[in-house]
Amino acid sequence: MAFGSPLLFLQIIKNQPLATTIHHRHWPSLKKHNITDITRCESRNFVSIPCHMATFSNQQKQQSWFNMDKVQEFQRSVGVTKSDEFNKKKLATHAINGGLLCGHGCAYCSTPSLLRTHALFRDMGISSFQYFENGGSVVDPWTAIRVGRQIGKLSADDMVMISTITDCWSPEAQKFNLGRKILEQVLVNSKCQVRILTKNAAVQNDFDLIKQFGDRIRIGLSITSPVSKENIMKLIEPNASLISERIDAMKKAHSLGIKTFGMICPVLPGIGNDPESYEQMLSSVLECDPEAIWTEPLNPRGPGIARCMEILDKNGYESIAAQFDMIRTSTLHMFYVENLINMTTAVAKQLNCVDKLKILVYSNGDGYRVDDQAVIWLK
Repeated sequence: MAFGSPLLFLQIIKNQPLATTIHHRHWPSLKKHNITDITRCESRNFVSIPCHMATFSNQQKQQSWFNMDKVQEFQRSVGVTKSDEFNKKKLATHAINGGLLCGHGCAYCSTPSLLRTHALFRDMGISSFQYFENGGSVVDPWTAIRVGRQIGKLSADDMVMISTITDCWSPEAQKFNLGRKILEQVLVNSKCQVRILTKNAAVQNDFDLIKQFGDRIRIGLSITSPVSKENIMKLIEPNASLISERIDAMKKAHSLGIKTFGMICPVLPGIGNDPESYEQMLSSVLECDPEAIWTEPLNPRGPGIARCMEILDKNGYESIAAQFDMIRTSTLHMFYVENLINMTTAVAKQLNCVDKLKILVYSNGDGYRVDDQAVIWLK
């Protein structure tokens, strides 16, 4: 059964296998395709059309893609997921995300690689990489509803992390107040511990709620460069908060008695992987008395490195772009990771916080010549 135009994220109505549902805001698009056999589903803001009418040609898919909104709403089936990966990282036992792609637009993002075979993009007639590179995001405004139904299964010993793949405080998520709604469901309907990770200082708008449950919540804002280089990061993370704004939000959380953790990730070549830059980032996080600090090299998966290079070259940062270029091969990437492990460990020792540092590396350690006392080998 072929599903519709890229403009239309379709669902099968329960117990009605011959119908497809369309959100009401897409009705004008239906008329353009001469689809007139529309029945409104009163229980939700959807309309129903026969499935044979929801099939479009490749040409129509491409036309719709070029006209589509940058932000798309898509209802998933998942709410709370068990995460063996984040358990290995000692970050969480479970994860919650508010969509498929967030709108911060970080050039190095590896999430499109995880979505390359997703049916949504196949039905849209484009790849997840194309969609992302054109500034698209996919948000799920219904996430909190499913979270509320599923979160009660978790115990007080569990740790759920909000925003492991997509940011629940990104610009499109803020339009639905998604982060706060998810957080409310978690806190009211369970006794589990909560870890919030975001690149957006807008999370401080929810500090009133977080403070009420402060003993259960830890908050971290990803630090990806020293403040002195935040103008460069604005090119690479165009819709995320400035580094200085993230640090200020962390400091505010600490001043309110909210528990914090550090996330210096990813440590980018030419931007954060020298001792001076890393010390600046680490020192800013230490001011917030974090319970632990995680750090991680840049993931080589997908076209993220090449995307960063292109942006940096275009904006006059050729020397930094060249350092990204140097880690594109597996051998040189391993050399970059090896140097990063030794450098971050040395800086942490100088600042007397190596006991808090957790360096995440997707390897089993074979072949590395490093001081790995702070490393979590993930394979």
